[in-house]
Amino acid sequence: MLSFADFDDDAGAAKTSATPEWAMSGPGKVFQTLGQCRGEASRRELVAGIVPEQQNADEAFKQATTTLWSLALEGHKANNFASKEGVALPVLTLLAAGRVEKALKMKSKDDWSTGGEAGAQEALEKARAAGDGNLEAEALLRLAAVQLASAPSSPASARAAFKLVLDALAIFKANRNRGMEGAALNMLANCHLLLGEARDCIRATKEALAIIRQLGGNKLYEVPLLQTLASAGFVRRDPDEALRALKEVHALCDGAGKALAQACIAQAHLANDEQPQAQRELESAMGNLKGDADGEIAALGVSQEIAVAVGKPLAAVKAAQDLLEREKKRGVKEGIARALGFVASSDPAGKEAADSAQQAAKQFKDLGDKTCEGLASVLLAAARISQGKLSEAGSASSDALAAFQAASKPVGEAFAQSVASLVSIYKEEASEAEKLAREALVLFLEGGHRIGQFLGNLLVRKAQQLAMKPTEAKVVIDEYHVAHVEISGVCTPKSMEVVLNALHQARCGPNRVRAIVLHIEGAKGAVPAGGGCPTPEGHNAAPHTQSVASGGFLLGLRTLGIPTVAALSGKIAGPAYGLVLAADYRIAATSTTFLLPLWGPPECLGDMIGHTAAMQLSYHTGPASALNMLEYGVIHQCQKGLDDTRKAATEVARRMASTPNMACHSATTMLSPNVEKYATFVARGGIRA
Repeated sequence: MLSFADFDDDAGAAKTSATPEWAMSGPGKVFQTLGQCRGEASRRELVAGIVPEQQNADEAFKQATTTLWSLALEGHKANNFASKEGVALPVLTLLAAGRVEKALKMKSKDDWSTGGEAGAQEALEKARAAGDGNLEAEALLRLAAVQLASAPSSPASARAAFKLVLDALAIFKANRNRGMEGAALNMLANCHLLLGEARDCIRATKEALAIIRQLGGNKLYEVPLLQTLASAGFVRRDPDEALRALKEVHALCDGAGKALAQACIAQAHLANDEQPQAQRELESAMGNLKGDADGEIAALGVSQEIAVAVGKPLAAVKAAQDLLEREKKRGVKEGIARALGFVASSDPAGKEAADSAQQAAKQFKDLGDKTCEGLASVLLAAARISQGKLSEAGSASSDALAAFQAASKPVGEAFAQSVASLVSIYKEEASEAEKLAREALVLFLEGGHRIGQFLGNLLVRKAQQLAMKPTEAKVVIDEYHVAHVEISGVCTPKSMEVVLNALHQARCGPNRVRAIVLHIEGAKGAVPAGGGCPTPEGHNAAPHTQSVASGGFLLGLRTLGIPTVAALSGKIAGPAYGLVLAADYRIAATSTTFLLPLWGPPECLGDMIGHTAAMQLSYHTGPASALNMLEYGVIHQCQKGLDDTRKAATEVARRMASTPNMACHSATTMLSPNVEKYATFVARGGIRA
């Protein structure tokens, strides 16, 4: 921290030769370290980049594990925030700042935490008793740092520190102490960062930078503030802002510090979805880091991250293995465990992933690091899933949950629940998968983890789709020559083909079928967006096959030319709408729910149900009742319950069958050009569920 010997009390202002070490040592280092860790976590969220359209649960989970490593940032907060070899996840900006400290020949100031909060409070009381405003403000900063260091992950701790720093800042401004005003502004900026207030952080940092430049001296003292600006850019989801700040850092540094700054630029390009630029910057940085063991290890970590982001698992594994070899030579146990985790996360389906994750979990357990033990257990579970060993994957997810609970890491618990949900999806345990996914989603929401929220929502949808297993379509012909077809919006294509063949045979016999009742049963549980459903191929398969089969079934019914009555129940969505709209007469139970918008090619809907109704039902979203659809003319009759609905539909079909001269026999809805156009479009794959 800046010494008061550097100030001219008679003039009431700081000398221009003052050196603002406050940003890089003592209490200032606490704020700087936490701010950089916050920025690193946000940068990893940008790299993960899961989009809402992502439908592959395995791929989404793999992308999300990029942010899982942010939980390992606790290694930077140990040992009074002094630098520590082999931390589980190096933050390159902090490593670069360490090189700047060496270049400035700064001495570590670790006495700020002596006596803990009680000691800091005592120093504050003494300063107030002495009537020395500068000493009082300095004691306030020390107290803020001690409180923040005691609970670095607590928003309440950050808010309490924020108030103390504001009080100190007011005193420094009143005393025209420009150097220490800059110190307080830097700490204030990092408090804003911890509270997610990126704009306020940028404003305070720029004000501090203006003070430092006005004071003059070595420009390397600007580096920590520029790094704070970069972190604010990541938190604000503006990697371009971060790139500008990091390029300024690169211009100020030289030697190994310059190479590390270039590696930081590579990370920023990666966060900005500029992988080629990231690769070029990193290759240049690695060329300048030869002979620097710590720098090479950090750069290899970035190389592994880039390879994972661009989808090159072999390159990622190679970088991680090189990193592991170097860590073994250095001999730091925590570094070795971290490298093993990198090998496991590079390619979960790789042959070495499970063994590496298992070794990492064991080593972190021996080190007493519960957070990283849970992290490695999650990676182990993912590797076991890739191997098809679901029981072992479930056991690993339970170990991860226990470790994260012991470390009080809610977001870690959410990841453990997510991988457990994935295991249940593979086991086809729909209810358990949805339960675990919802628990994970709640934890992600409470932790403000954006990427985790995408993952949780996706897993919930996949579990719901799994519950909607395809059923078998069936047909029964009664003595009144009426065919009763039991069908849902989610039937296997094979069973639909069997039903069509049976109907064609019955149409040609002496006691030919004269009417059809489609008993359409919609979903009973939650229906995913779009009314989709899983195909038998697996939980990641799209519902496109079901849509095509539905169109083919309609085309098959058209060839029969028989009047059709529909009896509706459950939740009507997706391909089930085709069966509904093609029927001559539609009866629904009052409990039936229709999920809007209508499913199908919009150009056909107007001629099928009327242009006004088609337009309104295509624009509306959400559930609509049977009574609403009766008003729109989509259905013709409502009945109280399922039994009454089926009975009414059967009676209508029998009247049609017993009266061959009815107009519906010669002009069925099924034979209309609109239904043909609708069914052909769907059967060719023009509409996706």
